[in-house]
Amino acid sequence: MSSAQIISNAEKVRSGQEVKHKVLQLLEALLSDELIVGFDKDVSHAHKNYKYDKQFKCDFIVETVDRKFILIRASNSFRSDRVKIPFYDFLGIQQYSAFSGNIVASILLFPDGEEENSQFVNTRTKMQNGHFFSPATHWLTFSELYEFFYNYCSEVESRTAELEDLLSEKLYSIEGYAHSFSDQLCQVKEESGSYYGKIGNKFESFLVEQLNSLENLTAYKNNQKLCLEYDVILDSIIYDLKIDRLQIKALEATDTITKLQNGGSPKTDIHLKVFTSSKVGCPINISVKNTKSSRVSCHDYQAKDFTRVIAPNDDSFNEVVETFQEAGSWGTYESLLIDKMIPIDTDAVLNTYMEKLIEWAITGKHDSDHLIEDHNQIANFILTRNAVSGICKMQSTNAYMSELKEAIGSARGAPFSWTYPSKRRGKRIQLKMPISLSRD
Repeated sequence: MSSAQIISNAEKVRSGQEVKHKVLQLLEALLSDELIVGFDKDVSHAHKNYKYDKQFKCDFIVETVDRKFILIRASNSFRSDRVKIPFYDFLGIQQYSAFSGNIVASILLFPDGEEENSQFVNTRTKMQNGHFFSPATHWLTFSELYEFFYNYCSEVESRTAELEDLLSEKLYSIEGYAHSFSDQLCQVKEESGSYYGKIGNKFESFLVEQLNSLENLTAYKNNQKLCLEYDVILDSIIYDLKIDRLQIKALEATDTITKLQNGGSPKTDIHLKVFTSSKVGCPINISVKNTKSSRVSCHDYQAKDFTRVIAPNDDSFNEVVETFQEAGSWGTYESLLIDKMIPIDTDAVLNTYMEKLIEWAITGKHDSDHLIEDHNQIANFILTRNAVSGICKMQSTNAYMSELKEAIGSARGAPFSWTYPSKRRGKRIQLKMPISLSRD
């Protein structure tokens, strides 16, 4: 081996070590801010059916606040012949580890600069377009990893603020049913005073447990009132699918949904398969909203993403969302337009794209750059729960979006309320959608 090759290899090793060190620093900061539960570095995992404990290697395994896991494997450069090595480890952990059913992202990480590597870019594009199989759900450079966790942490902070707000309300049980989420949430409050601290009792987790319950399915088929939320969900599904409750053979539900390419959460909170035979399972993707208000946050992105997804070639739309992000409210927005002497018809610009914006905000459609698994990540049902009364309502996203589209133009930015997420004024835009808190 020549001295030049030795130097080159040494530089690659140093580059890989630098990337790992950066990741370590980032994760330590997130842990300090309580935005993740913890992480392990340079760990090996066993196959759950074998005693050998060094079967599958991973550089970092991150545990999120909702008890899910993110895998990270760093490389000093992209080489098509070497990328298969971490593929083996990712596949092993995803399929055979003790936590295989709770992995929301498997990240193959490269140093900054690889985005200039045409081989890397072309292969990643093939992977994202479904032409190239990759056990790694995300191929990122370090800068992209930072963006990934920025988006992830922004959602964590917003969700934490919402959950803490719910705790201030008195909760009521639903009469007529053996149990509901209200009963469980009351118990959590009495035990700890912290809903978020008992993340295992989160609404989505409760729903998954109930939907996978054979006892609930049997009771439902026999018209017995056992679980309120189960009945609300199944009633909506059989209505939309035009089937009888007796046709349902089994249900399979999970709240482990792959993160978007940018680290954000997809609109789907629960993926459910409804089996009317042993082989045929109809996919149901449910967006879940649990609130005490008549409006609830449904969309949280940077202005540049609004432009990228909705109108990448319209300077006027870009001007509107960039100015609103800086302002944080429509009142301040108007003042900024005057100060900057920007002549623009805001209502006309927004109304031109509002239908597309509704579809993106409610279902997740149109974001081709960030969607990884369309069949799981795009929502086709929405479940709302009154966090005070416990009353639930579920409908197809098509039905709900039809209601929203009828309200376009009644007020600036309608049918949404425009604001910013907690602690992110001037950095992001948050949309809130109207919901009904009583059952029709």
